[in-house]
Amino acid sequence: MIIKISKILNSICSQWALILSNGKIIETSLDDKNFGRIKILRILKTVINDMEIGSVIIVRNLIIFRLTFDFFIFLVGEVPRTVLKNKFNEISAAYKADIMYKFDKKKRTKKVKINSVIFSMALDEGPVPIYYLPEDFDDNDAFKISMKSLLLLSVESSGASSEMISFQPYIDLNSLGIVYLFQIIDSKARGGAYDSAITVLVNYKYRGVIYENYDLVEKTLRDAKERFIEEYNSGKDYKRIIETTLENLDNVSFENVKREDIKTEMIEQVKKLAKL
Repeated sequence: MIIKISKILNSICSQWALILSNGKIIETSLDDKNFGRIKILRILKTVINDMEIGSVIIVRNLIIFRLTFDFFIFLVGEVPRTVLKNKFNEISAAYKADIMYKFDKKKRTKKVKINSVIFSMALDEGPVPIYYLPEDFDDNDAFKISMKSLLLLSVESSGASSEMISFQPYIDLNSLGIVYLFQIIDSKARGGAYDSAITVLVNYKYRGVIYENYDLVEKTLRDAKERFIEEYNSGKDYKRIIETTLENLDNVSFENVKREDIKTEMIEQVKKLAKL
């Protein structure tokens, strides 16, 4: 399998490497003097938390393809994009399943148990938990969480006009709340919009891995926010959205790897590293 992948890569580029997310190089034709292992590891550490499976990054003559969660292909050279697409598709179709079986190590990722997801709005009468799961979650606790989540905005002149994520400890529940704040436009609301929040409650012991991987949670909650806004303007079936959000969060594999940067800085970092 590796020999066959190597032949495919050799047909389009003379300089390449097959590398795992833990830094182990499976096979390479790279000249260590010009593009060595340390340089590859630096770049890998920069992109590992931001590249989706099947995605490609091209920076100057550096090409990175994430075949599976743990398996990356590096190419150094100029290759036409159509050729890259065809060859990467060929490799994926023929070998992705075998690569996943042999090299992906899911045990090294950490699963974080989600205790509750709560959707709240600051209505005219004050902060209210609109819907939450699990359904047997304590009503009083849900109300307290809604109050605390939205009171973050009490001193802001424009409320949640800018979307953002924050973290709130809930000492009585021994929990950490990940709070995504946003607004739902409504002409009937005071100021023309309701401040809203999606709060994810996890055991406080997971705070370290949550802080390290906050972007994964933020992306999931940003997607949920869009669905909440759509549903507010239509059927208000919030249960389905929260069920989907819980499922999406449950499927996230949190990496115990500290990030050096966020996605908006990733390409610039790769450019700098590629020059070293």
